[in-house]
Amino acid sequence: MPRTGKATHVPICGIGASAGGVKALRELLRALPDDLGLAYVVILHLSPDHPSQMREILAAATRMAVHQVTDTPVLKANCVYVIPPDRELVIEGNKVHARAFSQPRGRRAPIDMLFRSIAEGRGDGLALVLTGAGSDGAAGVAAIKEGGGVILVQDPEEAEFPSMPQSAIATGLADFIAPIERLADLVADIARSKDAVRSLDAAGNANDLRRIVGILRARTGHDFSGYKRATISRGAAANAGAAGEDAAGLCAACAGSPGGGRCAAERHADFGDAVLS
Repeated sequence: MPRTGKATHVPICGIGASAGGVKALRELLRALPDDLGLAYVVILHLSPDHPSQMREILAAATRMAVHQVTDTPVLKANCVYVIPPDRELVIEGNKVHARAFSQPRGRRAPIDMLFRSIAEGRGDGLALVLTGAGSDGAAGVAAIKEGGGVILVQDPEEAEFPSMPQSAIATGLADFIAPIERLADLVADIARSKDAVRSLDAAGNANDLRRIVGILRARTGHDFSGYKRATISRGAAANAGAAGEDAAGLCAACAGSPGGGRCAAERHADFGDAVLS
């Protein structure tokens, strides 16, 4: 599947859950702002033999429009798209496609499939792994991370069924591990600060990123200069947002501009961890 330009596409937040997922998804949607400009694609392990009421259940938890995917709708910002029974969802350009499972029962991994299709079709995105049994999603987060996306995982201590979050965490690729309410805050911060990073002019961005690399080398002893610009930008965007400031502010502080104060990269120890992961 060829990569397509991101500029004309709605950014995607893929969400995976299985056992106990209904409660977690409702809590997440209640806490999420409804104006972040993201399209939320939700995978829940459903019985293939029974109709699903998931659309109605989730619609009661948010002001965003909630759709059960039955064909190949165009993704729209501030909308939620839910998997139907006995189908898997894949991203095709700016559409989400419901299709028959490509694997037999017992080998199906619809969360992995969605995450891979986001990474292959977009090269970016957010991936949330919530409560569930098994390890679905753990393989898919690697593709999201390689594409420059951000991985968020529900704290296993809060999850009703912790094995799926634990499997995602065991990959070593999670940028953030947090309870549901905090995950919602992080999604909002990341969505807003990614826009700020993209708004920096190319020359200024390159200069600021070099300064960030220098600060990280001094603080951690690790040389980040060989990392892809997208990887450094992802860490800056995610962690500037988590720190409660925009990424442009982070870069300004790193550049030592007046009023910048102490750099956010120095104030938040998880910045380097997110870039390294």
